[in-house]
Amino acid sequence: MIDFLPEQVRTLNELETATFNFILSNLSSIDKMSVRQLAQAVHVSTATVMRMTRKLGFEGWVELKYYLKNQNQLTEIPVNYYENLLQLDLFLRKITSKEAGRKLEEAVKLIREARYIIFIGVGSSGALAEYGARYFTNIGLESYAISDPYQAVKGKGAPDVLSIVLSASGETDKIIERVVKLREEAPAKIISITNHPETTLSKLSNINLTYGFQTEYSAYDPLENLTSQLPVIAFIEILAHQAMEKADKCN
Repeated sequence: MIDFLPEQVRTLNELETATFNFILSNLSSIDKMSVRQLAQAVHVSTATVMRMTRKLGFEGWVELKYYLKNQNQLTEIPVNYYENLLQLDLFLRKITSKEAGRKLEEAVKLIREARYIIFIGVGSSGALAEYGARYFTNIGLESYAISDPYQAVKGKGAPDVLSIVLSASGETDKIIERVVKLREEAPAKIISITNHPETTLSKLSNINLTYGFQTEYSAYDPLENLTSQLPVIAFIEILAHQAMEKADKCN
């Protein structure tokens, strides 16, 4: 089964929708098509094809073809397991883009300038905050975690303290309250990691890193968010290693 988010499909204009419909009707043959061949088949420009792929959440036609090919070939793998792996693969491809690279460099700069780092999260994100603090400390970056939203923040408001805030939804009340208080203690520096960019938490952050996974909730408890946290771990480890690599080059 091939899934595209309805909100993404709704952004397509008439020509982009015609291209999208052609793809869905010719899944068995489009794998061999170049972007130019697809454009000629639908009687649109290559620019239209590229805009369509970006609106659907892909970097380009090659990435979209890769997604479609894997969706068709790996139907024997349990759906949730497979989708997590596919989404992770696409995420790892996206973070090599120039835009993602620029954001990562900005985040690494803040990490390098910090005297110590505070990881903040609640629930599952609280467990990841503990992991992040341990990972950063083990690699030589002084860090600690806050999983209790009412816990006091060491050195809050100090210009050399950095907060890395984890929240899949970016809308958790306790997290927003905590970040607002940090913001009151100017000049707070905040990196947030959320699933989507347009969240309250992202707007309160100096830098927001996102992964764009399909949101998943528990069948047992509909309030429990089961969206994969694999990219959060990837972000944590990438940031830590890049910060240490830059430190080594400077020494």
